[in-house]
Amino acid sequence: MGNNVARLYTQFQPERYQLSISLDAEAMRFTGHVTIDGRKVGRPAQRITFHANGVKVTSGKIIKRDKKGESELTIQRINHQKSLHEVRLHTDAMVYPGDYSITLEFEGVITDGMTGIYPSYWKDAAGNDQKLFATQFESHHAREAFPCIDEPEAKAVFELTLTTDDAAQVLSNTPIASQTTIDAPSSSSPSQLVTTFQPTPRMSTYLLAFVTGDLHKKTTTTKSGVEVSAWATAVQPLESLDFALTVAARSIEYFEDYFGVPYPLPKADHVALPDFSSGAMENWGLITYRERVLLDYPGETSQATREYIALVVAHETSHQWFGNLVTMRWWDDLWLNESFANMMEYQAVDAIFPEWQVWNQFISSEGLAAFRRDATPGVQSVHVDVHHPDEISTLFDGSIVYAKGGRLLYMMKNYIGEDAFRAGLSAYFATHKYGNTSGSDLWAALSKASGKDVGAFMTPWLSRSGFPVVHVQQDGESADLSQEHFLDTPSKSDPDRLWPVPLFANQVKLTEVIHSSQVKLDLESDTPLLVNTGARGHYIVDYQTERTKDYLQELVRTKQVGEPDRLMLLSNSAMLARAGYQSYGDTLQLLSAYRDEASEPVWDIIGLVAAEARRFIDTDNTLEPKIKALSRTITAPQIKRLGWVGAADEDPADTKLRSLVLGLGSYGDDAAITAHAVEAFQQFMQHGKPLPAELRSLIMAIAVKEDISGAADFLIALHDDSQNSELRADVCDGLTSTKRPELAKTLLARLKDGSLIKPQDVDRWLVYLLRNRHTRNTAWQWMVDEWAWLQKMFENDKSYDYLPRYAASVVNTPEYSQKYHELFDSKLDQPMLKRNISIGYEEIEARLAWLGRDLAAVQAFFSAR
Repeated sequence: MGNNVARLYTQFQPERYQLSISLDAEAMRFTGHVTIDGRKVGRPAQRITFHANGVKVTSGKIIKRDKKGESELTIQRINHQKSLHEVRLHTDAMVYPGDYSITLEFEGVITDGMTGIYPSYWKDAAGNDQKLFATQFESHHAREAFPCIDEPEAKAVFELTLTTDDAAQVLSNTPIASQTTIDAPSSSSPSQLVTTFQPTPRMSTYLLAFVTGDLHKKTTTTKSGVEVSAWATAVQPLESLDFALTVAARSIEYFEDYFGVPYPLPKADHVALPDFSSGAMENWGLITYRERVLLDYPGETSQATREYIALVVAHETSHQWFGNLVTMRWWDDLWLNESFANMMEYQAVDAIFPEWQVWNQFISSEGLAAFRRDATPGVQSVHVDVHHPDEISTLFDGSIVYAKGGRLLYMMKNYIGEDAFRAGLSAYFATHKYGNTSGSDLWAALSKASGKDVGAFMTPWLSRSGFPVVHVQQDGESADLSQEHFLDTPSKSDPDRLWPVPLFANQVKLTEVIHSSQVKLDLESDTPLLVNTGARGHYIVDYQTERTKDYLQELVRTKQVGEPDRLMLLSNSAMLARAGYQSYGDTLQLLSAYRDEASEPVWDIIGLVAAEARRFIDTDNTLEPKIKALSRTITAPQIKRLGWVGAADEDPADTKLRSLVLGLGSYGDDAAITAHAVEAFQQFMQHGKPLPAELRSLIMAIAVKEDISGAADFLIALHDDSQNSELRADVCDGLTSTKRPELAKTLLARLKDGSLIKPQDVDRWLVYLLRNRHTRNTAWQWMVDEWAWLQKMFENDKSYDYLPRYAASVVNTPEYSQKYHELFDSKLDQPMLKRNISIGYEEIEARLAWLGRDLAAVQAFFSAR
């Protein structure tokens, strides 16, 4: 894995693929032929090499084209190098640089692995098993479908023809050019459909895609004439597509205006797939999704899920420019795609739904994920050298490449200003469209637009892991600022690691950026200096002057600062405690400043602090009733304000906050919450009275915890009979709240049956049972016993890489640390797991040190209450 893989683009550069694939749904096989026109480059050789993985090339022909005309080279043998994912065409004569046309016949097997060409299973209205076929080619899985140069730099035009079942809908990146029906070779299907698509723009292999099956759609048209459609299997109600369709069309309109560059294709299809490994995939003109990430059932979908759908649709739509029109040259610049889309999804959704105030969500959810992951020793930087495409899935760390990368771009945008940011992007697209770039190309465009050296500012943040803590010590009208590398284990921080830190201070005449480890600043007044206002920078602040701390707490208490500052004060406190700069007792004490807090994003961090406090229970279980009492106390004002039912015109943030505070109150054994939830569940189970979407999983969880007679069996049946993926997820959340290890065993036993639990959902069931202290032992033992199955099922999938991360996240005691080592020490030789296992060791070491160090302070805090 550490060895650099040979880049085939340095030997052959494709310009056009004429690709035909015929699917045999019954035999689960495919056959095809491809003609690849391109240029041989580099040194002469007696072979031409393409990528192929699981695809067998059965015959081929090589034609050389030059001024004299065409001549054929004889292929002496075809050699499949399975470990390298290569097929080598050995020739009788030397292959010199020049123009060639290579035609290959090939065949392959369709497997369930959710990469390459794969089946997606569902049941129709009559309960009959159905399947459709889809593709997933990112990062390097096009080679599982046809021989190609499967590297992002190898952009080419694709002319695709598919032969499928006659009854199926057939979709690809571009509109259909022609369709004909032919007699089928097998008697089981009397005829087949041959669909040829219009040629694609120049693009990378990982963006080619097709979907075929029994699908239906809703369609609209943007102001500029782009046809936008949302698709789902025929069993899904058409109205479930309306919301995503609206967001999809408005996102195109927003980005066309924001980037100043038209959407590059005539159509955009968005397809909900029953089986899908990731959340969504930005195939050009044919974006694919998990059903839960696209389908909005009117009256049955929560506000949180609607916001998630909107953000993901906007994320994938932004990729149509940033990633598809302009593509990274190699996978080490994956952040160019994902960090950018992570930020732009919020930019678009904020413009479409300003009432949602999603920038506050960006700062809370993306920020908290990034900071907590980035404080762990050994975590990767945003920009990482990639030696082999197999490493890509291990580098898809959502907290870093997506969340931290998005925050860094948000910081940079605030540093150079919105106008310069837009102008730079427009110039970048105009210069590099249909081409490949690296980060330096983007920095050049933004530097020219802003007059600032953006590369010098951004490179240290992208190329180094971690972030700084800025210590602020103020004495009247002067302040001493220092920065140091922040880690949960401070002894492992790098004393020489510095960043260009933008101050974003409340005193405007101050220097914009500090570069050194220490700096003395003259202030405009003796008003307490606040830095990183609006949480615009990717760093935390440690105010060391009591006057400043008191001043800031008063601003929080009286809400004279916005949500970003209120939530970051509490988040900073928790992180400083975990690293030993203060105690967690101080953090719990700070909660009193939030007594009247009513903002949902701020409550995200209040909830996180309360959840982190529960870790101490594993060391001292006498703390549990005290922590439960704290949960009841802090949530009581908001529960009183919000009640169980909102007004029709309720603020969407309050709709989400109700679920959060009722959940915390429920953890606190609030008797009124329990009684209300049990009654609502009984009405639902016995009389079919619907549960409110935002509270559905909470009500189910309370019913399961209270062990209501028949609740578990009822919910299992509801899960198995439903086509609503959000409802199934809510049932999962409810059932995994059980206090009964016997029920946990029943649920775990179902995970290996793909007809009951889709493989894409296995990790959700497992991690929720691991996080539940009542079922942790049972779930952990199941994970140990079934590891061979987990590896076989998921080793080509990102879910496999996440398993050590999930496991490490629940370790709070030396005994469980030992269990972690027993399970994972022997797996360090697996490249897909090594990075997350090692980070898990660091995370556990830091957490155990923190829990041991702060236990007395937390005990003292609760004794004094």
